[in-house]
Amino acid sequence: MPIRDNEEWMRADAACAEAGCDVVLLSSLADVTYLSGFEVPFPLGAGAEFAYGSPLAICTVRDAYGWLVVPDGLLAEAQAHSRLDALVPFATFDHRQPVDPAAAFVAALRATLEAAGVGAGRARLGIQARTLPFAAARLIQEAFPAVELVEVTPALLSARAVKTAREIALLTRASQVADIGHNTLARLVQNAGVDEFAMWAEITAAMFEAAGHPVPVVGELVTGERTRTVLYPNGPRRRVTLPGDAALMDISQRIDGYWSDCTNTHVVGGVPPTSEQRRYGWAAQDACEAAMAALRPGARAKDAWEAAERAFHAYGLEPAHYAGHQIGVTVNELPRLVAYDETPIEAGMVFSVEPGVYQGPEGNFGARAEKMVLVTAAGPQILSQFEWGVHR
Repeated sequence: MPIRDNEEWMRADAACAEAGCDVVLLSSLADVTYLSGFEVPFPLGAGAEFAYGSPLAICTVRDAYGWLVVPDGLLAEAQAHSRLDALVPFATFDHRQPVDPAAAFVAALRATLEAAGVGAGRARLGIQARTLPFAAARLIQEAFPAVELVEVTPALLSARAVKTAREIALLTRASQVADIGHNTLARLVQNAGVDEFAMWAEITAAMFEAAGHPVPVVGELVTGERTRTVLYPNGPRRRVTLPGDAALMDISQRIDGYWSDCTNTHVVGGVPPTSEQRRYGWAAQDACEAAMAALRPGARAKDAWEAAERAFHAYGLEPAHYAGHQIGVTVNELPRLVAYDETPIEAGMVFSVEPGVYQGPEGNFGARAEKMVLVTAAGPQILSQFEWGVHR
């Protein structure tokens, strides 16, 4: 797909042009995924050990041409999914003859930078200091000493803030898979005597089936007294549930490069919640609903925090942590819903709203409520469809 048909890159291109870049070299897993459409895998397992470097995206600015520099072990997947103009594979491992993966990585990077015109009239190179490999930094210093480096992470964050229609569709799908996980939990907690490991296995299996393949999953499943404080991540563990336990699951999975992040709290075993369990559970749910309702174009991120805080105060409680965050190619994006964030809310933003409240070390219950919501011109559209666990 030509890069001109890639709306994500066209947004990033405009932001990088405003930052004064001629070429950008993107090294963060999230931003390479965002620009290319190729779901850059996490560096785990044998493939990560074979490759000296991770995938990189190199793009010219204003005339918009892009290369994906990728380990040869990922070439087939990159060919199937990359939306950039060209692929530049580098050798990693061969069982018949020796390979120098470090030299292969540097050679591929140098050839691509030269093809992009770095050092030949293109003098300002956008990089990401947090993730730029040392080998890449050394190559730039030695081979292109006259190049001026520009930090482009703020430009990419700006480009990613409002989601494209393609991104919204991917986040909607991710939220639907999260619904399946939470609906599975709701069924499992109807009966006590279930091991947390077994619950987690069944929940993730249901999400894998919905996705059609295994997907990266992070988060926690905690029951009983471990819900009374936040020690994320803190489960699952080898613990069997008891009637009247709290069960809190905060789970995120990545599908086609985009994340879900949703939380629900239940009372185990079909036991009616106690008055305190209702107070904490309903407070978290009401705070989530209030914060989602506040996410309207023209509002500020802090307005959602304040709405959640007011809901907690109605129950005589204080919020224990932030009220949420944006979500996209990373599970936790800016802006975050905190008391000081003045970021304007815009249509096309997608948030995971997650206020929580916990009894603390002397208690045995805590509740967090989190759903995904799309900001539209007409107001918030709640993407998550699972039902709250502490029933009214």
